[in-house]
Amino acid sequence: MRLDTLTYKYRYKAPKDMLYKTLIETQLQYFRAHDKKIKQLREGEKITTNLQTKLQKLDSKTTMEISKIIPEKVFQLVTQQPDNHNITQTFEFKTDKSGKEELVYSEKTQLNNARSYSFFFLTAILYKYFYNRGMKKKMQYLDDLALDKVKIND
Repeated sequence: MRLDTLTYKYRYKAPKDMLYKTLIETQLQYFRAHDKKIKQLREGEKITTNLQTKLQKLDSKTTMEISKIIPEKVFQLVTQQPDNHNITQTFEFKTDKSGKEELVYSEKTQLNNARSYSFFFLTAILYKYFYNRGMKKKMQYLDDLALDKVKIND
């Protein structure tokens, strides 16, 4: 485990193609909520919004940019806050050691100084519990949406 990265692994039940499609659709909805002109997600697509910081709960003008899309493999975006604090969010479809498919979500935090990293490391230990709980809900939600689409198409 990297000290600057939080990771959550989820073994999904839906077909991979449907889960990927659902992930992209939900991300597109989010991007469109901030910019109605966006019709399709592409690498380099950006939105600007106000988000709360996780640790201090301060409003922050934030830019989110899609940095990588590899269908049914990787969806990645970078969230940049004004203080040069970047978070790279990655959804990656992988196969675990036992051969089961899983969706791995990670947040890599890039901070601007050693003091910030020290603070992040200490709070990340406490935050990890809430992170895992939240990510489990998000992944189950995506999986359930994808499974519902499979049922509708059958």
